[in-house]
Amino acid sequence: MMSSRRSRATVSLTPLIDVVFILLIFFMLVSNLQRTNMIDLRVSDRESAPTQAQDRALLVTINRDALLLDGQHVSLAQLREQVALQPQRQVALEPADGVSLQHVVNVLDQLRGAGARQVSFLQAAAGE
Repeated sequence: MMSSRRSRATVSLTPLIDVVFILLIFFMLVSNLQRTNMIDLRVSDRESAPTQAQDRALLVTINRDALLLDGQHVSLAQLREQVALQPQRQVALEPADGVSLQHVVNVLDQLRGAGARQVSFLQAAAGE
């Protein structure tokens, strides 16, 4: 009686290791390890900010359908132009309730493009 020998299949790990190294190299090349562009954001109360700082800061109010710069209606392009004239001034953002995050990010992007480096958010007073 002849016994049939069954050959045992072996799995080589070399191709698997090669694939892992290729994936590692791919992700290292496509990853951005640098810090992204950041704007320094601070949250402050209206009452806690000194009067002189409020006089120097540009107040940008973001409503659902309007954008106000120191109480005057402006477009995003006009806001960028005004901030670009004095980029060293502090900019205080006051988003209204219900304003989308994307709208706030668009305003922040315009401020960054205008050169603003000191941007803070105003926190609404407790009674509002």
